[in-house]
Amino acid sequence: MWVGRDIREAVKWDLATYRENIPYLARYLSTVLAGIGRQERRVATARYIEGLLLPARRKFIRPLADRLQVDPQSLQQAIANSPWDDQLVWTRLRSAIIPTFEPFDRWIINERAWTKQGHESVGVSNQRCGANGKKLRCQISVEILASDGSFTTPLAARLYLPADWATASVRLSRSGVPENACFPSRSLLVLELLREIAQDGLTPKPLVGDSSYGNDPDFRSALLHAGIEFFLEVDPKLNTAWDFQSNIPDWNSSLQPHPYTLEKIMQKIGAAEWTSCSWATRDGGSRRTRLALREVFLDSGLREINGSLQRLWFIVDWADGQPHPYRCYLAHFHKRPTEMLALRLSRHRSYLEDYQRCFERDLDLACYQGRSWKGFHHHLVLASAAYLFVLSAYLRAKGAFWSDLTDGILLDSAIVQETTRLASVLLRSGSIGVEQKTAALKVQPLDRETPLFSLAKANPCA
Repeated sequence: MWVGRDIREAVKWDLATYRENIPYLARYLSTVLAGIGRQERRVATARYIEGLLLPARRKFIRPLADRLQVDPQSLQQAIANSPWDDQLVWTRLRSAIIPTFEPFDRWIINERAWTKQGHESVGVSNQRCGANGKKLRCQISVEILASDGSFTTPLAARLYLPADWATASVRLSRSGVPENACFPSRSLLVLELLREIAQDGLTPKPLVGDSSYGNDPDFRSALLHAGIEFFLEVDPKLNTAWDFQSNIPDWNSSLQPHPYTLEKIMQKIGAAEWTSCSWATRDGGSRRTRLALREVFLDSGLREINGSLQRLWFIVDWADGQPHPYRCYLAHFHKRPTEMLALRLSRHRSYLEDYQRCFERDLDLACYQGRSWKGFHHHLVLASAAYLFVLSAYLRAKGAFWSDLTDGILLDSAIVQETTRLASVLLRSGSIGVEQKTAALKVQPLDRETPLFSLAKANPCA
């Protein structure tokens, strides 16, 4: 099969583009911030998003305030200390903003490392992050993302508290961590995020995750109970299964055949079961692999009503001539998945890397110095809102069909006044703010010509 190459389209996110989108920004902020309470709080959080959208580095509160020409104390209060609930903003994003990007064909479990040098920031520890596969001193946020293979949007996110934090009551209290915020594993945190998304009415898509989730039988069982389709990477050496359906009533009987490791089952796959696949890469080249799909049956404590084992698909992505497979997966679908779907879900990492690069490097949104639980999650949801605004500007600029659920919403007069003030600030100075202040703070001045954010339509299988 052949996965067609997408034409790479991009939009520059610079000062000129920012000014062009200010009329949309007023309506967008009025929608997203409608439920967080008092006027001064709405204005301060709107300013924070405006600052995050500025094409410059160092997205800390004081540099943002200087660029916006506002009082930094109001931003600090709104982010670090104000009692508004970040879940209210996530709900607004999921109900009014995320649906404009549909349809999606997958949800993705993602982990983001927020590198820290100190010891006081909430959740910071020497821990492994799935995004880079190594240990470092960092905070880790667990995210659920949605994608159609050409762009990626965040649906929910929360900070994960490692074991050394979950048992330290003094540190938890000092950081303002709620009582129900500690989860024994990241898998349980993902299940909580999925519940939050379901409460806002989004239709579940096949859930894609790495082997730290696929190797967890309890996590797979919970997804099966919830009726959620999944496509989870696994280590074939660590999982055992039967490759035929067993209905022996007495599971403890000595007649019960022993299961094989998935690695052994993979070695038994015959030549007729492999399907050759190819796809175009972004540089115009071509790559090939082989896929094999086989039903396997696992006993992980969850049985179907008729007493049989869990029925899952064991999917192997193994290029011909390579000594080892690229990836192995355990998957659950309501009907047999096609090889095309398996290929798209297996080769999903390029657009996930694009999202990470846009969020962290191009927009510099993974940049927060606060230490408290509340401040971290306030920044996290407002940074996600800023990213989604840039993504909506990109899709609107493409000239294709674009639906806007915020059209006709009652505008917040205080936010309209603030975005009008922002427009005058952008017009007055190409460097956003007093040059002497930015020099003293060592803030990179803004360049009208240099694009900050280039969101390309990516090949989902490159």
